[in-house]
Amino acid sequence: MSPWRREQGPRFLLRLCADLAAAWTALTGAFLLRIHLPVPFTERLLPPDRLDFLARDWIPVLLLQVAALYFFGFYDPPRPRLAAEVVRRLAAATVAQTVALMSFYFLFARSFPRSVLLLYLLLNLALLCAGRLAFDRTVRRRERRVALVGGGEAAREIAEALRSHAWHGLRVAGYVPLPQEPAFMERAPDPVLGPCLGSLQDLPHLLANGVFDDLILADSQESWQTRLLDGLAGTRPDHTNVLLLPGPYESLIGRMRYRWVHDLPLIEVVRESEWRINRPLKRLLDVTGGAVLLLLSLPVLGLAALSVRLTSPGPVLYTQVRIGRGRRPFTLYKLRTMQVDAEAGAVEVLAQPGDARLTPVGAFLRRYRLDEIPQLWNVLEGSMSLVGPRPERPGFVQQYLQEVPGYAERFSLPPGLTGLAQVNGDYHSTPRNKLRYELAYLANWSLWLDLSILLRTVKIVLTSRGV
Repeated sequence: MSPWRREQGPRFLLRLCADLAAAWTALTGAFLLRIHLPVPFTERLLPPDRLDFLARDWIPVLLLQVAALYFFGFYDPPRPRLAAEVVRRLAAATVAQTVALMSFYFLFARSFPRSVLLLYLLLNLALLCAGRLAFDRTVRRRERRVALVGGGEAAREIAEALRSHAWHGLRVAGYVPLPQEPAFMERAPDPVLGPCLGSLQDLPHLLANGVFDDLILADSQESWQTRLLDGLAGTRPDHTNVLLLPGPYESLIGRMRYRWVHDLPLIEVVRESEWRINRPLKRLLDVTGGAVLLLLSLPVLGLAALSVRLTSPGPVLYTQVRIGRGRRPFTLYKLRTMQVDAEAGAVEVLAQPGDARLTPVGAFLRRYRLDEIPQLWNVLEGSMSLVGPRPERPGFVQQYLQEVPGYAERFSLPPGLTGLAQVNGDYHSTPRNKLRYELAYLANWSLWLDLSILLRTVKIVLTSRGV
């Protein structure tokens, strides 16, 4: 739908080619500078035969250029950023790339001039900054007008999101009420939804006359199907499937699984038996991945724990009761990021940006998700998975079960260290919106989806997005 999606292919190739050219130019320039010009803190010029390194080692340099920019979010959908933020993130990406190159040469016992690496870092950073900032100034996005079908809570949520994130290139042209909603053709435009464009019967005429480009269907009514799934959640045996005889609208929705009963196509809404088959594979990924990640993160965990101990009184680890698969409670482990008496009362309170309860290092640990490293033990013991819905506290679970239709279905899965909602949504996204991602993950799980979410989580940690 978004214009960037239509332009992403050619724009991505243009950015990729420019980034590869920057790496090649910086590497070549670094060698030429060391061969022909004296560089401070070096004893003599490099001999010309050192250009043989260039012919031999350009492939890892180009690969690490792309990998570093990917993990620091420079191939994500375009969004507005201040020039200072672009430069800061490019500096972090180039430093990470240079460290990776040094590690590569050390591990494979290959000699490489250190002064060339330093020059490469500086030249590469300069070229990337110039190219990215120039590209951002020249990019122009074509705006598309959308009409919202529905005038309720869901439509307002979409309209507010589009207005506050105009870089998506979508502008609300107005709304069309559903049959059960009143139409206000004569009233002034709604401050959030815009003008009422007419009725459902008017949509073909409005679209043909260019009043808007796209439609967004936003029905906030709770259906009987959702209430039924809520009632079945937690009591449905593993072998149970839920099937739907679709109408034309459901049949147009892509990437769904069907069963045929004679000549009737039935959509598989819930495939619990498939999850039963795939759980051993997911558990294998959790055990092997969790063990490797825990071993690799031990030095960082040690430093983070020491910083907690030295900067605030109280225990280093913080335990909390969360609700897991089948609505069973379990104990979650974290590094303590708040004062010991942060929740002296019995009321559960969500953390907020700039929370006064944070310790001196608490904000830093949360920003880079370092406080969640101990949850790898939860993964190894089986109360959590690497990927799944984030576990909530008992009080919030009871509240959301009452307020959010379909919320009970998320407890069909073990909770995760990260999830689809965390890599796509915002940290403070609503429970209703997070549930959309969680149910999409439930319906589309695959091993590759888990690996993709884990890789995207690395990007989020490196760019400290979402806090």
